[in-house]
Amino acid sequence: MKNIKSIVLVLACLLSINVTMAITPETKKIEKEKSAVLKKIQKLASQTSFTDYVRKGESELIVLRCTVNENNEVVVSKVIGFDEELKKAVRKTMESKKIRTTAALSGEELALRLKFATYEK
Repeated sequence: MKNIKSIVLVLACLLSINVTMAITPETKKIEKEKSAVLKKIQKLASQTSFTDYVRKGESELIVLRCTVNENNEVVVSKVIGFDEELKKAVRKTMESKKIRTTAALSGEELALRLKFATYEK
């Protein structure tokens, strides 16, 4: 009975070690880099002049999907939304300036939801 308890305890310890080893410093670094890139994308996309496309008191939701190419540049792969003109404006804004990343994110796909709204005064 003691041997079984000892074996179970050892297996539990080994399993917990394997779980903690799965979260490596490299994984944390990649997640931190993704977060920084998403903030850059949001900042750049927010520069879109959207007042011509969204009526006062209304809002429009856009989903922006980007990939990191082999040159470590963020490229818009898909813009999802209902207003075609707004989608074109967001794509044009994103293509006007390039966002560069590290080689660790090469091939990654990033998605971001953007809400464009105008408020009545």
